[in-house]
Amino acid sequence: MSSGIICEIERYAISDGPGIRTLVFIKGCPLRCKWCSNPETQRPLPEIYYHEDACTFCRRCIKACPCGAIKADDVRHKVVTDRDICKGCGRCVPACPARARSIVGVFKTVQELMEEIKKDLTFYESSGGGVTLSGGEMLFSHDFALEVLKACKEEYIDTAIETSGYASWDVLEKLLPYVDHVLIDIKHMDPISHKQWTGVSNDLILDNIKKIDAKGKDYVLRVPLIPGINDGEENIKRLKSFTEELNNLHEIHLLPYHALGRIKYTYLERAYELGELKKHTKDEINKIASMLHMKEVKVIIGG
Repeated sequence: MSSGIICEIERYAISDGPGIRTLVFIKGCPLRCKWCSNPETQRPLPEIYYHEDACTFCRRCIKACPCGAIKADDVRHKVVTDRDICKGCGRCVPACPARARSIVGVFKTVQELMEEIKKDLTFYESSGGGVTLSGGEMLFSHDFALEVLKACKEEYIDTAIETSGYASWDVLEKLLPYVDHVLIDIKHMDPISHKQWTGVSNDLILDNIKKIDAKGKDYVLRVPLIPGINDGEENIKRLKSFTEELNNLHEIHLLPYHALGRIKYTYLERAYELGELKKHTKDEINKIASMLHMKEVKVIIGG
């Protein structure tokens, strides 16, 4: 039985598929979206959060690190972790008396994860909910995800996946028989711009969306709206043209930009590259929603 690295298990989620759901964040993602609000899910390894405000500069973490990844910065009166050297073993965490260090990402077997999932069976039954596998990119850990989805089906649990769609069709097709709902992102319609802002082209993603649509699978398109990046009129027009060719699309969710995850970059000792972005006004979002209006397709703000 395989294991996966779980960042978080969020209970009582109501925006990630029908009903009340258990949302499982699996670590590891091939994309590097500049606006990512969960940067801790990107690397497929456990990582260390460093809460600088709590650090007393006692240097005990330096002594505890078996890799020599932590160094003292006497000028700024803090410690600095070389993330390329750090293995995420977590030995520095209990060594810190100020609790300035914590670990994000723990290995769980399918059985261990299912034990957590089954605690919420009552909520699934009463609300029509279930389990949603998210990330990172859950397709990045497709073998583990497949075992979890199969285990959920053995318990008659409704299943959903949240995905960028960036994986080979062979991978996605193996999972789909065990998936009741697909929530899939479109981040940009232009392949060059998509690569600029996410690190990969969108060709594979758009092709997978067409194939999911052709299968008649229940799915939702989700569009993160990033000011100045993918909210322009030309991109929205191209998005509408693409969606008009889909036969089984019933919902588009527009996800307004927020910067709630910026603090996590600080914890990971990384820079947030987008800087300060002006958030969309309600009128601006409504205008984009009206541009995407189509018969028999709901455009929902939020999701």
